[in-house]
Amino acid sequence: MRHKSRQPFLAGQLLWIVWIIQGLVPPGGATGNGGPFVIQYPHGDPAAKGTLARLDADLKPAREERLRVVEEHLNIRFEPDIMRSLSPTTTTPKVSVTAEYLIENPTAEAIEIDFGFPILRGIYINPYAMSLLPSVRVQCDQKFLPVTIISNSYIYGVIRQRARETIEQGIAGDPELARRLDAIRSSSGQEASNGRQELIRYLTQRRQWDNSDAVLLAEYAGLDLETLKHRPPDRPLFVFFSDPEMAKLANDNLGPLAAIGEQKATQFFARLAWCFDPEQAGGYEEIFKAWGGDVREQAVDLASGRIRPREIQWDDAALAAGIADPQFDPTLYVRVEYLDPRAPLTEREKAACQSILKHLRVIFTFAPMNILYYRATFAAQSTQTITVSYQQHAYADTRAPQSYQLAYVLHPASRWSDFGPIHLQVQVPADVGFRASVPCRLTDTGQTAAGSDPPAAGGEATVFQTYQARLQEKTGELFLAVDQASWTARFGPDQQRTARNSRPR
Repeated sequence: MRHKSRQPFLAGQLLWIVWIIQGLVPPGGATGNGGPFVIQYPHGDPAAKGTLARLDADLKPAREERLRVVEEHLNIRFEPDIMRSLSPTTTTPKVSVTAEYLIENPTAEAIEIDFGFPILRGIYINPYAMSLLPSVRVQCDQKFLPVTIISNSYIYGVIRQRARETIEQGIAGDPELARRLDAIRSSSGQEASNGRQELIRYLTQRRQWDNSDAVLLAEYAGLDLETLKHRPPDRPLFVFFSDPEMAKLANDNLGPLAAIGEQKATQFFARLAWCFDPEQAGGYEEIFKAWGGDVREQAVDLASGRIRPREIQWDDAALAAGIADPQFDPTLYVRVEYLDPRAPLTEREKAACQSILKHLRVIFTFAPMNILYYRATFAAQSTQTITVSYQQHAYADTRAPQSYQLAYVLHPASRWSDFGPIHLQVQVPADVGFRASVPCRLTDTGQTAAGSDPPAAGGEATVFQTYQARLQEKTGELFLAVDQASWTARFGPDQQRTARNSRPR
């Protein structure tokens, strides 16, 4: 269903991305980075659409029938993060992913296509680099293509903006409700508290709302959402926006709610929007599910090889301290009633946040997602290679035996009418346990991987083992895991300290 915005700038950039996250992939696809997804224009010349911010809002999903993917070479390497080893706090592996697609245009005409390539979780940023840019690049043969990163925070911002419009439209459509909200917004202290109670009674008795949802709207009525008051604790330390409009939208409609995290704040808006219009304002999970498949966080069991729900365990002290750790898992903040104690909130704002946490019942179960957007042209009767490469940190699974994991979704390949085999190659440091959700064969041992990071000062080059598989199935998700115990034994702080102490003096 199309959403008509009342905000002028939304007619371009915002509506474009709303169509991206709601309509590009039909039900049955799969969230993730197994792309590329194909974006096609329903009419007109895409070259005339201008820059990304001015793209037509009427983008539609379509199967790609003209081009064919001859084959995909998917290369994945688990390696130590050399930057972190210089001052180790954690030993989380850095994973390098390269997806190389050999694409043929058998037609007599040149074909220009926009691609969307989702990446689960965050993209690696070197904290010591001169420019803090995500480690991602896209090439067509030997030519680098411009790529726009649509961040997870930006997608949250889109959802909040769209939900807020639905909420305000719903309020405006009920004059009695609008009067009661105005009374709350124009009062303070006990008078505002009385107004909230009256609003709750009106919603539960006259509109048959659930009490918890009524409380959420009462708190919404009293919040000043125009000024970001705090950095959300679940937002990555380094978040990249390619233009100011993305940064603005990512920070809009948060206000004091940033203290409960941008995911919870987004869920709050989505829930209230659903109360006013269940058809037009789907929740966050439904929006991400539009990319397809099972959005629950999963993992491959290191012992059995079976795919199961991901498990993660943190105690209260670790949760509180996790804010300062760039590798702390942001999805944990969604699963607990967390209110950042560092946020500069008034007592009323703090009470509102606590009330929202108490009454917001739905818990997200997705893995955060970023989307790469790029455009490629395929000459008539030509064969070209599209290469998408990026780096990210693996995520932890704490069920014994504990592991570090990577999820890669294969299903987007099914959106092509002709998609050849996927050749998988995984490189893992020698002596580190490995498990995949598909049968893999060990093909090489004792090799130093080309392109891997150089050893830390005083350390030794990492020797890798290579596993390979030929994948015919184009649906579902691929899970890869390395054993945490053997990884830590090989690359833990003690080993890094020993390597530094062994340097010549």
